[in-house]
Amino acid sequence: MSRLANSLTHFGAIAALLLVAACTMPGRQTVNTPPPPPPRATAEASVYQVGFAPGSYAIDPAGHRTIEDVSSVVDGNQKAFVTIVGRADATGSADQNMKLSQERASAVRDELLAMGKIQANRVETAWTGENKQDVGTYNGVPAAGNRVVDIYIH
Repeated sequence: MSRLANSLTHFGAIAALLLVAACTMPGRQTVNTPPPPPPRATAEASVYQVGFAPGSYAIDPAGHRTIEDVSSVVDGNQKAFVTIVGRADATGSADQNMKLSQERASAVRDELLAMGKIQANRVETAWTGENKQDVGTYNGVPAAGNRVVDIYIH
């Protein structure tokens, strides 16, 4: 058995030497390229969100800045289309929430169009009321994540 162990030790030593020799060969090429730059934000894959106070469709200063950002992205891009989807949380009746989500979507659409950087026929507006929520809640539970308008630029 000691002969077998001795042979395995020699084999291991030879394998280690071959590995070291292969790693230090002068003809070996290594490539040190920097990683590619991150993708640019484009109108083809952009999503923005405007938040609202409970029961309101008034656009706050942060919402105005978001709409200005959207306007800047679509400015000069004749291929850009915008889909605006109003949503509401589960407080109030389903009918009230449907109307509120429509008013929110319309307010964002009107603000975007007033900036004059996209034509009205390239803006689509929809609303879901309380039906499609990002934050699951029980009826009557307010959730800021559901009181929003999503703006999709494609």
